[in-house]
Amino acid sequence: MNREPANKSMGFFGMYKESFKVTFSRKKIFSQITLAILLPLTIILLSQIQVSYFIRNRNNAKSRGIVTAITEIIYAILNLIFTLLSTSSVVYLVACIYTSRDVTFKGVIGVFAKVWGKLIVTFLWCLLIVVIYTGVAVGLFLWFFVSVNDERQGGNKVLIFGICLFVPFFIGLIYMENVWSVAIVMSVLENVCGRKALGKSMKLIRGKIFASSAVFLTLHIASAGVIFAFSLLVVYGFLSSLVGKIFVGIACYLVLMVLIHFTLVIQTIVYFVCKSYHNEDVSNIAKHLDVGYANLGSQRDDIQMQRASV
Repeated sequence: MNREPANKSMGFFGMYKESFKVTFSRKKIFSQITLAILLPLTIILLSQIQVSYFIRNRNNAKSRGIVTAITEIIYAILNLIFTLLSTSSVVYLVACIYTSRDVTFKGVIGVFAKVWGKLIVTFLWCLLIVVIYTGVAVGLFLWFFVSVNDERQGGNKVLIFGICLFVPFFIGLIYMENVWSVAIVMSVLENVCGRKALGKSMKLIRGKIFASSAVFLTLHIASAGVIFAFSLLVVYGFLSSLVGKIFVGIACYLVLMVLIHFTLVIQTIVYFVCKSYHNEDVSNIAKHLDVGYANLGSQRDDIQMQRASV
């Protein structure tokens, strides 16, 4: 079942509606991606909270730091691998749906081998910008805190300044989330990555920034709510019943998995909506997908021929 590319007039509710239609248009492949990639990613994200809590309460002070560092490194590596794999797979599949390409589960998974380098470069650029942005905000707050610390009514001034600083800081984070999301999609579907992808993304999201911001914000609030509920009710034991913990834990895993799926689908839809808004042709995307898929196929054929000759 092929679909027309997302329309430029699509708003907040339209993007959610379109994400459901896209998902059900290729239910089989999306189900395979969910079970093979999104489920392990969800398990990694939530089990990290449980394991960290266990380490803090079951290890002595000397070994706690070493064990925590080792587990955090392992979780960070696994989280990065499955995040990039899920992103490339879902983005590529949605693009194939919009460009009327037939694709298999193996073909979708195989795209990761071609784009993982570009995704990491874009991810590192985004991480660097967020670290600098957050560092500047924290530095301004600490400077103001130190400068008025000895004054009377200093606490009130710090509170007012903190609120005034947090509002534009939060708006800036939402904007960067939009730029980041579209840049990640570009890194999969176009021959750009890193700083160039971020620059193109900033231009592309103009005109659709409010609708996309509202979509991403609601998804992140829902995800944060699931993580908070899991931490409070399951990990920290606000539920005393073992059966209750099991049911709540399973519900949190399933809901977070669904939220991750729709976040990845919608960020690709936002990309196509922005392309449509600026009247940009998506035929180049189709050509890029054809070339990339052909290269992956030829590489597999070469490997099979070499093995056969041996």
